Amino acid sequence: MRIGIDGHVLTGKFQGTRSTLCSLLRAVAERPSNHEILIYSDDPVAARAIVGSDRFRYETLGHAGSIKRLLRVFPKLFRRDGVDLGVFQYMAPITGRHIVFIHDLLPISHPHYFPWKMRMRTRIFFTLAIRRAAMVVTVSEFTRAEVARLYGLGPERLKLVRNGPSFPLAVFQCERQPEANPYILAVGRIEARKNVPLLVDAFRQAGVPGVRLVIVGAHDLGFSYRVPEDPSIELRKGLKDEALIDLYRGASLFVYPSAAEGFGLPLLDALLFGLPVIASNRTAMAEIGSRLADFFDPEAPNARDILARRIAAHYGENPVRAPTKAEREALAATFSWRRAADDFLAAVDAVAQP
Repeated sequence: MRIGIDGHVLTGKFQGTRSTLCSLLRAVAERPSNHEILIYSDDPVAARAIVGSDRFRYETLGHAGSIKRLLRVFPKLFRRDGVDLGVFQYMAPITGRHIVFIHDLLPISHPHYFPWKMRMRTRIFFTLAIRRAAMVVTVSEFTRAEVARLYGLGPERLKLVRNGPSFPLAVFQCERQPEANPYILAVGRIEARKNVPLLVDAFRQAGVPGVRLVIVGAHDLGFSYRVPEDPSIELRKGLKDEALIDLYRGASLFVYPSAAEGFGLPLLDALLFGLPVIASNRTAMAEIGSRLADFFDPEAPNARDILARRIAAHYGENPVRAPTKAEREALAATFSWRRAADDFLAAVDAVAQP
């Protein structure tokens, strides 16, 4: 088949869908397949450089808003190029055959964390895409169960393609070098569901001398919280991969207190680096962290006290256990981009069957 992939995120702002799509395409380029793949983006030259493969055709999408892009631009381009199957993230055109990636349904399942416009947009356009899709692909068991529960899709139209990590596997195999001045690391956007205020308050309550809290992330969705001015708390944003990798390798503890995630990529990264991890037990986090993280409920009435005591204990007489080498290897085998590419191509083959 000739497959057309919506790659507009490849040259847009940095976000989770951009990094995951790019990693998936790189892995697909290395796997055997008889399908011809066309990637549509606003800047085909930049998209080719970002993906780093000449195996695909890179076509110009043209700048357009999401509604125009889906209702007019893609149907026209797909007819021109003879595309048999489209691949989209979350939303898809109302004509043609498509595979739709649904990373999460959080604006529907956890509406109190999102602006009302986003909630309405999600309900309308996600629902249309899911109902019409030849196949819906999810990145976690949690999201697959949510799609099945909310839309009644059976296994023949609902496939799992787990994400892999943020960095090449070799990056995680290097030994960590925790800094002499210990710090707790937290990575993710700063918005309501991420629970950064909870983490900051718990850290300050724990009162661990000589330990810093380093938060990597930028504000999103109009969230007005500001990290307090405190010499023991640092906020960093816009980091390149090399700087972020150094932070992971130097940390003495990773905390991921988010209340809702469709996957939880920073959690996976931290465990693969071999960090001791305290994480939320909500949504997909228990699936990703399995038995390797120390879990707590961030929505419990006394969540701040629980987290503060666990942070203090980690630097006292009861440190959080770090995953072993064997456990990290097993985790890397479960969540790998090579496996994701094979699962994605299997989904395409299933749709291609007459």
